[in-house]
Amino acid sequence: MLRRRCAGPIFVCLFSLAAAGAAAQTTVGVAGGASNQKAGTASLPALGPAFGGTAWGLIADVDRPFRSRFTVGVEGSTAGAISADQSQRTSTATSAFTSHHRDHVFSGTIKLHVPVVGPVRAAAALGGGFAWRRTARVGTTSGLLPPVARTDFSDTVSSIVAAYTLGADVTVRLTDRLGAVVYGRRHRLRDDDATASGPKRGVGPTIYRIGVGAEWRF
Repeated sequence: MLRRRCAGPIFVCLFSLAAAGAAAQTTVGVAGGASNQKAGTASLPALGPAFGGTAWGLIADVDRPFRSRFTVGVEGSTAGAISADQSQRTSTATSAFTSHHRDHVFSGTIKLHVPVVGPVRAAAALGGGFAWRRTARVGTTSGLLPPVARTDFSDTVSSIVAAYTLGADVTVRLTDRLGAVVYGRRHRLRDDDATASGPKRGVGPTIYRIGVGAEWRF
């Protein structure tokens, strides 16, 4: 609980530092690529099977110089939905549905930049913030006691959890203001995906995202 309470102030502090004096030397990057996460835990018949998968991914960030080789900034990371057929049983009903899950991650970051060769630079990124987890379900449900009849079913499981980010950037400077960039990110979400009756989703809390795009310097 303490870690979750600390994530908010850290994010606000880093955001304030990045926004202060946002004139020269501010960089904005956007990259598209892929996102992958493994299956979480399942507990049939409560909920299962667990699922993961790969979808398109998108990463965007804003950075501002802080020290000679450091920058601070903010970034957002999102992806398309991963999907799977699941079933769930409660004390009163049984349901069969297709689940569509997405994780949106927002972080304050600090980066250490290192020149590699010529116009190529690399950076290691460390960050913290929050993730919005959203799982939409569409299918059918029926009661356990007669008369049994299947009816349409839809439900959404949504939560906000603390998130921690590790990453790396590789930038190739093309002009004074424009560069090509490759982002790699590992997001770890503080979500045990558990309730008193079993898993909430069956989707793992670790996300890997990679993208290729462009970076602009202002």
